[in-house]
Parts: sequence; C-alpha cells; structure tokens
Amino acid sequence: MKHLMDVGFEFEVGSPWTMKTTVRKIREDLGISGLTPQVDVTVETNAKYNGEISTPVWPLAKGMSNLRRIFKWFEKNGIVTNDSCGFHVNLSFRRKELNWMLDIDRLVLSFNEEKWLKLCKRVNNSYTGCYIDSLICEAGKKVFKTEAIRDQWVADKIIELGEDRFSSVNIEHLEEDSPYVEYRVLGGTGYHLRYGTMINGVIDMAANMKRALPNARGTALRGLKLKECFKVKGVNDMASIVPH
Repeated sequence: MKHLMDVGFEFEVGSPWTMKTTVRKIREDLGISGLTPQVDVTVETNAKYNGEISTPVWPLAKGMSNLRRIFKWFEKNGIVTNDSCGFHVNLSFRRKELNWMLDIDRLVLSFNEEKWLKLCKRVNNSYTGCYIDSLICEAGKKVFKTEAIRDQWVADKIIELGEDRFSSVNIEHLEEDSPYVEYRVLGGTGYHLRYGTMINGVIDMAANMKRALPNARGTALRGLKLKECFKVKGVNDMASIVPH
C-alpha cells in the first residue's frame, strides 16, 4: 500500500529584512502563503536580521516543488546561511495512526544521520545531537551478554536520548494529536544553494520513516550499527571507529 506523506520546513536564515517582511516578499513574489516568521536567537549571520521561517504542512510533492522555488528566491534576494543555520524537515504520514505506530529504534538506527551531518558539516553541532555518538559514549566498555540484552539497552537509551529535542531525529512530536518527526541534520553554510543535496536528504528521510513502519524492510544499517558499535560476549568486538 502506498502511504501518502506530508512535509513542512523550517529555514534558519539571515536576511536584509525582518523575518516578517521576508515572508511578505516571498508571498508577493512567489504566491506562496502561510509562511510564519519566528525569532531564533541561535542564528548568527552577518545579515541585518536573523531568524527562522516556517512553512505550512504541504503534500510531499508540493513541498519539494515549493522548496526549489523558495531556495531560488533566497539566492536572488541576498539571504544568508552559515554554520549557525539549520534546515529542519518535518515529515508525517497522512494517516496519523501510522506515525503513532513507528518503531522508534528502527527510525533512529536505520537513518544515516552520520552521513548527512558530515555532508552539511554539522558533526558536533550542539543543536543536532548524533544518536550513535551518544550511544557509544553511554555504552563505554560495556559488554552485553546477549544480542537481545544489547538491543533492549540501545532501545531504552534511544528513548532517553529522544527526550532532547535537539537530537538529530526529534521524536518528541510523535505523541501529539498531529504527530510528525522532525529531522535536524540538514543545514549549514550555503545550504539554500545546495538544493540537490537538501532534496536528497528529504527523500532519504521519507524512506527512513517507511522503514520504521510495522513489518517494514530495509533496516540493514541498524544491524550494521549494532554489530560494529556494541560488543556482545563471544560475538564481536567493539568497533575501533564510529561509522561516520
């Protein structure tokens, strides 16, 4: 069955105008309405004004189309993005009960957060906490008696780490009446000039959510991370490097 998805975006940017004026100009120039200006004190660029712009929720295909148009507008109108700027992607299944049934363990470990953090030069960014890094630090030199014990420990830690809304995959909104997943790995210097990379990231995120549905396949990355990063007595050795 094909599961329809919706998407919303949050752009952290610097602008020649206030965020309110920037939103108005986008509406006038592109006919895209519903954008919301936000204050964000974490954004620090050399532009006159810094902040965040949030989009409405759109069907995934429409969101991709609007994203290209907005990025081109940013490029033409002197919008600035640097390493303090995030590009957050909010994804949900249109049938909201599917969001409530996502397997959190598979959602997190089957997503290649390391790849996207590295591509966007956001490794060690305090607003995009990497789960696998934190899990390895938490595990230390722990040796698990069985794979089942290992898997349960990891799953429990993921839920604990997920209480931090700045984690690379923010799961806190999955308990709400309108549930969604916020991915925080994208952004960085000139992200609005890298449409292809950003759109590939969104596609990967959508695929990741589908892998976390009940009985879904394609979770080999999860198994690889568990095997390489956590030692089980008599089975494997702790990996010498984090799989970045």
